[in-house]
Amino acid sequence: IIQVALLILISLVTALILNRDIKGRGFFRSVFFYPNLLSPIVVGLIWQWILMDGGVLNGILVNLGFDKLPFLVNANWARFWVIIVSVWASMGFYTLILLAGLQSIPSDLYEAASIDGASKWKAFSHITLPLLMPTMTVVIVLALIRAVQVFEIVFAFTGGGPGTATMYLVQFIYNYGFTSPNRQFGLAAAASLLMAGVLVVLTLMQLAAKREESF
Repeated sequence: IIQVALLILISLVTALILNRDIKGRGFFRSVFFYPNLLSPIVVGLIWQWILMDGGVLNGILVNLGFDKLPFLVNANWARFWVIIVSVWASMGFYTLILLAGLQSIPSDLYEAASIDGASKWKAFSHITLPLLMPTMTVVIVLALIRAVQVFEIVFAFTGGGPGTATMYLVQFIYNYGFTSPNRQFGLAAAASLLMAGVLVVLTLMQLAAKREESF
């Protein structure tokens, strides 16, 4: 829930900034989308190298006179960084979708609101958000589906640890079905059916949102 909420918020703010007439807009769009071109395994290994006990970030902290922080061995820190890494890796995709939705809003509406004396906040709350809501709904559902299916980044980044602090549903299925000494296929199958049910519900929500958008 935290990951999806943070992802949507950051993607929306980034899309609003990139929708403005700023220098190098095409370059910044490419920069934000670049992490989506990387393999999730590569993303996980890069961030593991940055955050491990002898990694780049702890090295910087030590050089600045601070103590090392247990980024990957403390459960709370590990969950925090899994959220940050997953948001960083996927926000470019959702930013582009929201940016396309913003650019489909007629500029005449903003001009009329400006003539009527509407502030930027009122223009955003009464024009941008309502007209962007169909696109936003699709983005939220897609983000939820991707959050349920998360596996590669977390598997390469923390391996589900420390302990089971960052073990999510797909890795739970993988562990009990394929890597457990006593493979519990029944438990893995039950978890798979649970995930399938959740994904069916989210897919139906996405189809309903697209149908409303087409009307």
